[in-house]
Amino acid sequence: MNWPSHGANPTKLYNKMNAEPPTSLLDFSVNTNPFGSPEGLISHLEKILGKIHSYPDPDSERLHQRLAEHHEVSLDNVLLGNGASELIYLFAQLWQGKHIGVVQPTFSEYQKACQAYGCTIYPIMLEEQYQFALHQSDYESYLEKIDVLFLCHPNNPTGAMYHPLVLRDLICRCEQKGIVVLIDEAFHDFVIDESFYSPSVLENSNVILLRSLTKMFAIPGLRLGYVLGNPSLIKQMKTYQPTWSVNAFAEEAGLYCLDASGFRQQTAEAISVEKQSLFLKLKELGYQPMRTQTNYFLMKDPFHEDTKQMIEFLLKNGVIVRHTYNFPSLDGRFVRLAIKRTEENERLLSSLERWSSLCLP
Repeated sequence: MNWPSHGANPTKLYNKMNAEPPTSLLDFSVNTNPFGSPEGLISHLEKILGKIHSYPDPDSERLHQRLAEHHEVSLDNVLLGNGASELIYLFAQLWQGKHIGVVQPTFSEYQKACQAYGCTIYPIMLEEQYQFALHQSDYESYLEKIDVLFLCHPNNPTGAMYHPLVLRDLICRCEQKGIVVLIDEAFHDFVIDESFYSPSVLENSNVILLRSLTKMFAIPGLRLGYVLGNPSLIKQMKTYQPTWSVNAFAEEAGLYCLDASGFRQQTAEAISVEKQSLFLKLKELGYQPMRTQTNYFLMKDPFHEDTKQMIEFLLKNGVIVRHTYNFPSLDGRFVRLAIKRTEENERLLSSLERWSSLCLP
């Protein structure tokens, strides 16, 4: 089967299976905030629908200023984009024909973007036996070969958070060798572990931080992300960016969400509670969810090496999960599941319990 390359597209997935989707669907392949957007956001956007008749600010100055203040950096340290994906491609354009390291398994767009610009990819594979943790021995042999390194933290799809000392060592070694490091922190808002390390772009001139506003604030349809980095790299990326990249409603939503006091912390804590409950019940059913620091996790089918049969069973029951056939080294042996609200998690558990009963002798 030719699986879709991303989650959050149930229609395409059912079409690939030549199957009719059930009336009621629950999409666990979507890893945005299950509790939705900040209260009042939709009403706020409805009040400004008249903006559809005007061109947006080509520089999104208000949101740029707000982000600079939020991160305590200068305006020239910030670049907004039409979602994180646009910014990945803008960044990749700077390194046409260069050698790129990608810590794997991870989000497929890094490699796809770099290959579009003729780059040579060096996969830096992390090992399942170590819960896909990052160690010095994983990357040190590649630092003589690469010009740029892509790292997702916390990682998608594994949910792994890397040790601060290892990250500091990696960034320092890369800086010494002139290697630029892009760290994708799209899911950092969901992390409640206080040991989470995010490097300062003011202190590390070789680091670009990629952030998304669509995951935590549940606005993926608006497409909104940004990068933080040294002014030289930001300026180079901006030269490739089309005018009016960020639309008026995305900018307004970004401003509204950044002012939603306590929203991120409350969401992260609520998801942590749901995760603990869900993991306990999964283990009672004989499943082994992999440790995660964010709002999604990997899990195997305990009855089969390949997850295809379990995925198809869940789909027939209206439960969509994210396959891992296009993640190097995962190769369909896992599914990725988002952590959702209690009633949705209960439906997942019910479907998995039925799958277990079918598979047990």
